[in-house]
Amino acid sequence: MKVHIIALLALVAACSSPKKNPEYTVFTNATLIDGSGSAPITETVLVIKGRRIVAAGPKNSTTIPDNSEVIDLEGRFIIPGLINSHGHVGDVKGIDGGHYSLHNVIDNLSIYARYGVTTVVSLGGDKKEIENLRAVYDTTSTQRARLYIAGEIPTSNIPAEATAVIDSNRVMGVDWMKIRVDDNLGTATKMSEEVYKAVIDRSHELGYKIATHMYYLDDAKKLLAAGSDLMAHSVRDLPVDEEFITLIKQRKVCYCPTLTRELSTFVYGGTPEFFSDPFFKKEYDSVTIQPLKDPARQEQVRNSKSGQTYQKQLPVAMANLKTLSDQDVPIAFGTDSGIPTRFFGYFEHVEMAMMAEAGMSPMKIIVSATKDAAECMGLKGVGSLKPGYFADLIVLTADPLTDIKNTRTIESVWIGGEEVKR
Repeated sequence: MKVHIIALLALVAACSSPKKNPEYTVFTNATLIDGSGSAPITETVLVIKGRRIVAAGPKNSTTIPDNSEVIDLEGRFIIPGLINSHGHVGDVKGIDGGHYSLHNVIDNLSIYARYGVTTVVSLGGDKKEIENLRAVYDTTSTQRARLYIAGEIPTSNIPAEATAVIDSNRVMGVDWMKIRVDDNLGTATKMSEEVYKAVIDRSHELGYKIATHMYYLDDAKKLLAAGSDLMAHSVRDLPVDEEFITLIKQRKVCYCPTLTRELSTFVYGGTPEFFSDPFFKKEYDSVTIQPLKDPARQEQVRNSKSGQTYQKQLPVAMANLKTLSDQDVPIAFGTDSGIPTRFFGYFEHVEMAMMAEAGMSPMKIIVSATKDAAECMGLKGVGSLKPGYFADLIVLTADPLTDIKNTRTIESVWIGGEEVKR
């Protein structure tokens, strides 16, 4: 009898012990917000094999395969990893720019990842040494955000010189092209129509889409007519009108608001509240931000004419975002972070809060930052939590549909089916 009891206990122990080398990772009992805009699924089963999702659905109709590691996420919420359609990497360390290096690129992408930003499209300033980190090549890293790049941004006002930069980008290996059409509030020479039309045409000849930095409504209309594929910032000088709305919808062009870009120009006129946010302080320590607390520096920011102008125009940008979102223009989530004092990862969560303040619903914001961002930028296998997609996801402890700021309640981030070390 004693032998039978020992055998039974051994069998129970074997069944309850963690499986060695499980073939599948399975999340159960969470609420799934898949990025599509569909209603959340409660008591979800999400099955991952290797780097991709193989099943996602209600518990009562989704099979848990044998040889699975099952992780019970009761009371949690799962959303896709966030996609920043307009970021930058490599140039910033701390709050200072001008330090471009491969090490910084990897560090920046790692910070993004820990904040749940699992994919970044770097729209300009990218150099040759990071070509191998492009998502098309870098298929194994699960500890930093996937990277897409736009290379060098043409600055010449001579068509042949500007298009030569586009040719050089193609040789280097990029995913997008990018131009700037802006006079920086009258302090710089704006790229001429002749030049940007030539650059847009050359980009299209080579098979690339092109993002356009702009500020003024008039320029935005002209860029749409010339063939721009992404409005890479908000229209900030005037309310968008029917002509613009018709153009952007007819051409099926996405709109990237980058509200935090404006915020960064004036918020350091004082000490921002977010400096005391524990979610901010997870990555950015008091030494890093101390220079931004310097009274002389804060006074300089308060007296900045450009900062004052951008602050006045921010409500226009926010109103334009609401108008276009209500018109079902696809909103490609983006921040222009990765410029000094636009903090990687954290500013993406600030951007979502500002989008909510502009009047977008939490569900629309999540769709903008996942499915729509992926579709707008032509990214494959990311942005949704569906079979066949990469297992890029965030586990939250609070419901982001009741308050978008709950995206900050990150319990874990997963890229390609592996948990990001925090």
